[in-house]
Amino acid sequence: MRLKFNIEKLKDPSIRETFQVTIGGKFAPLLALEEDTETMTTRFNAIMTETANEVLGKHRHKNKPWVTDDILELCDLRRELKKTKNTERGAREYRELNKTVRNEMRRVKEEWIESQCSEIEDCFNRNNTKRAYQIVNDLTKPRQQKSNNIQDKHGNCLTEKDEISKRWTEYCSELYNHQINGDPTVLNCPQSTNLDDFPILREEIELAIKSLKNGKTPGIDNIPGELIQNGGENMTIFLTRLCNRIWETGEWPSTWTQSLIITLHKKGNIQQCSNYRTISLISHASKVMLKVILNRLTPQAEEIIAAEQAGFRKGRSTTEQIFNLRVLGEKYSQHQQDIYHLFVDFKKAFDRVWHDALWATMHKYNMGQKLIETIRQLYARAGSAVLMQGGVGDWFRTTVGVRQGCPLSPTLFNIFLERIMTDALEDHMGTVSIGGQTITNLRFADDIDVMAGSEEELMRVVHNLDTASTNYGMEISAEKSKIMTNNTEGIHTPIAVRGQLLETVQHFKYLGSIINEEGSKMEILSRAAQTTAALAKLKTVWQDKNISLKIKLKLLRAIVLSVFLYACETWTLTAELQRRIQALEMRCFRRILGISYRDHITNEEVRRRIRQHLGQYEDLLTTVKRRKLQWYGHTIRSDGLAKTILQGTVRGGRRRGRQRKRWTDNIKEWTERSLAGAQALAHDREGWRDHVYRSTVQRPHDPGGLREQ
Repeated sequence: MRLKFNIEKLKDPSIRETFQVTIGGKFAPLLALEEDTETMTTRFNAIMTETANEVLGKHRHKNKPWVTDDILELCDLRRELKKTKNTERGAREYRELNKTVRNEMRRVKEEWIESQCSEIEDCFNRNNTKRAYQIVNDLTKPRQQKSNNIQDKHGNCLTEKDEISKRWTEYCSELYNHQINGDPTVLNCPQSTNLDDFPILREEIELAIKSLKNGKTPGIDNIPGELIQNGGENMTIFLTRLCNRIWETGEWPSTWTQSLIITLHKKGNIQQCSNYRTISLISHASKVMLKVILNRLTPQAEEIIAAEQAGFRKGRSTTEQIFNLRVLGEKYSQHQQDIYHLFVDFKKAFDRVWHDALWATMHKYNMGQKLIETIRQLYARAGSAVLMQGGVGDWFRTTVGVRQGCPLSPTLFNIFLERIMTDALEDHMGTVSIGGQTITNLRFADDIDVMAGSEEELMRVVHNLDTASTNYGMEISAEKSKIMTNNTEGIHTPIAVRGQLLETVQHFKYLGSIINEEGSKMEILSRAAQTTAALAKLKTVWQDKNISLKIKLKLLRAIVLSVFLYACETWTLTAELQRRIQALEMRCFRRILGISYRDHITNEEVRRRIRQHLGQYEDLLTTVKRRKLQWYGHTIRSDGLAKTILQGTVRGGRRRGRQRKRWTDNIKEWTERSLAGAQALAHDREGWRDHVYRSTVQRPHDPGGLREQ
């Protein structure tokens, strides 16, 4: 069992100062020493853990995240008083303290839930959707399933701890030592001429330390990131010297190259190793060096990664790619032009990256020699072990794949995938175009949609992509890759990968959002069902009489904001869908208030009761409208692919008869302006913000944010 430090104490200014002074005093004598990286790291680890143990002490286990140390101390005192309950005085003191504990727990729990709700809303206001969804998942996800038993290769059940540990080591070792059968000729690349070997600056280290995330499980050195963030000046100087020594010599300390693997069940048979996701825990101190390297690597990678790739790139999001796919498909369908999609799934994509091909690719793109060699040395020394409840399994080398949990991995994967896609599409001119720009694919990391204008073109693309990926040791999963088209006649000629037919589907969930030829209805209905399911998971909260109705309503709105509104900016809303959104919100409110439709209480009365607790609030439909209008302004002011798709035209005429509602029709309707007028106004950020407010402001009896007349 690894020791956990009481990190919460660092929030106390006096304790934080004591920690920094103590740390600084221990590092001061070491700043003049010249030592190898292994010795320096050993000293660093010892000082950090010893000081944390002295100043912060051990973290007490808490069954609930909102429980504070003060409550735990009261519980300890109550436990002692319980022994004296057989006397009149003891019973009285116990009752009084028990009442105090219950009241304090009720107060702290409410404050914690309210703080979580506020953080969710704040994350959305700052466009930090990733963090918002993490909070909601922590609130709503069921307890992680675990099995005391596991199956071996042949399906036999293993029950002994040693056998289970060996099986996990065997599985992970095979996963990260997969035999690569790529084409050796892809390794023949000219050496990079980019020296880029200037030393690491203290400012780079400080920036990297500042970017460390709180609350993350430490690696094998057992040093949480919070200790490094509060280490002070002398620790930063020492860490700068250590990172420069690694940069100069290429010698990575062992604890910085080793990772502990934990396993999380995804779905399926809980006893099969393949149904688990492997997550690597790496040293937070090593992340400082890795983030410095990443900050140097990113500008070079941005120069060669195509605009179609939105994954792991600053200012890009899943919403953007979903928007591109929806609006492009909408325009092609309305102008009666065929479009064929190949949604590609690579088998274990991040775990199949061929290291030699990755280094060759980085040289081909003329990235810094020192960067390439430093990263290569890290991977050459990389080792892993599975962390079990009973301890750590046997160590093994990793020879393929990018390191899970490493800050460099997403960018390295993007570089590797860029070369595969470049080779696959080298002779593919593409016939899918809009606004004069040809679009051959959309990507978010390994979630790839390759597009073609005909079956013949799609067949060539499938063949070329399969060949290119095989050359680099990757493999397309024929079972999970799908084909979709807006052609009402479907696919006439079966398309296969290595003899296995690819399935043609009517809809596909891309980046968590359902895409089909019919528009947004299926996605909105699916989101409504997910919202209802998320509410059901918090049934105990809704029934808890110790939690005020105000807090429950805040929690409800926070969950609805995160679950239902995912990628709502991409929706095209008809009058029917707008009514469905209003109905969903009303069902949620009635459930929290305990009001049945059989009670014959009007929706307006329900809203009045909600306003009693929340004040004037923005309803769900108004939020959808506001976010969609904000997205329009953001897209118009940008110069990316999304703007091209939004403003571009597709050849061909629209079908006769009543036309389907388009994404831009909502913009014209809500702003009461032409697209040209809305576009001109959107270029003025402040003016557009005011106009969005005026276009969605609610009257007292006007749910849905209809514009005041």
